[in-house]
Amino acid sequence: MKFNTLLSGLLCIALFSGCDKMNDKRFSTTIPLVFEIDKAEGAELVVDLEDDLTALINEELNSVKGSIKSYELVSVKYKIWEFWGVEETTFSGSLGIGNKTSTVPGVEYTFSEVSIKAGNDNPNQVTMNFNSQSIDRIQQYFLDTNGLRLYLNGSTSHAPIHFKLAVEVNVDAIAEVER
Repeated sequence: MKFNTLLSGLLCIALFSGCDKMNDKRFSTTIPLVFEIDKAEGAELVVDLEDDLTALINEELNSVKGSIKSYELVSVKYKIWEFWGVEETTFSGSLGIGNKTSTVPGVEYTFSEVSIKAGNDNPNQVTMNFNSQSIDRIQQYFLDTNGLRLYLNGSTSHAPIHFKLAVEVNVDAIAEVER
């Protein structure tokens, strides 16, 4: 009887200590993407661009990509730079976000008559605010494809114009790794 109890106890210890060999580890990643808008005099003012970004630019995260359990969105920011053109130019439109296999965005951030010159002159990045439902979607997009597809759509108020819209996504991935 004592032997069975001892054996059961050892079996439980062995089972639980086997599970302790894995830990959740957080991988923080900053992912940049730059959209370049260049409109010649008399050009159509419409902006329609898309590009992909991936969290797997982080080599350490890439090495454990099969063990990622979740993503946490830390922030999405933008900065306008390399501006030249008509000083009164504004941009109105949206930055759409979907997973890397999407054909349309599931989340949108709206730009309403953003002054390109003021954005260029501001040394700081602008944080894009999203509601909790949009954050959940973005995190799921990362979990689905380890990245995002970004869609920049809208129009400028004047041409000629040249500027870059740099988008920076900060995300934490939580992966199960060995101790």
